[in-house]
Amino acid sequence: MICTKGRRIELQQSITRENLRVLMTSFYEKALEDQELGPYFRDELGDDIASKEWIDHIELLADFWLAKLLGEDTYYGSFIGAHVKMPHIKKESFIQWVDLFSETADEVYVPDIAIRFKKKGIQFSKEFLNSKKKV
Repeated sequence: MICTKGRRIELQQSITRENLRVLMTSFYEKALEDQELGPYFRDELGDDIASKEWIDHIELLADFWLAKLLGEDTYYGSFIGAHVKMPHIKKESFIQWVDLFSETADEVYVPDIAIRFKKKGIQFSKEFLNSKKKV
């Protein structure tokens, strides 16, 4: 069991919508406080993680991860397309995103599941950065 933001979390041994919400909420709580990442998220969604915008975003990301890691039919968009309106994102921001996301995955999931999230996170970051070069 680990402690994050004052909450005790037992490491999860499977991926569910409920623990994806924990992963996303924990990650974004950290990201909002992060000097590199915070401005991006505050500008797009505000600083109140309990707001409707944030709750909707976290649900969308739960759909995304359920589709990408479990093959569920829950996400139909393009993660790259969703971020095209943010051309100012720097490579350094993606490095910080991967680091913070990886740290949070380790806090929520057992190692074999956490590594799946980390590998996909790195893959998606590279895909996004490569797509920026083509624009």
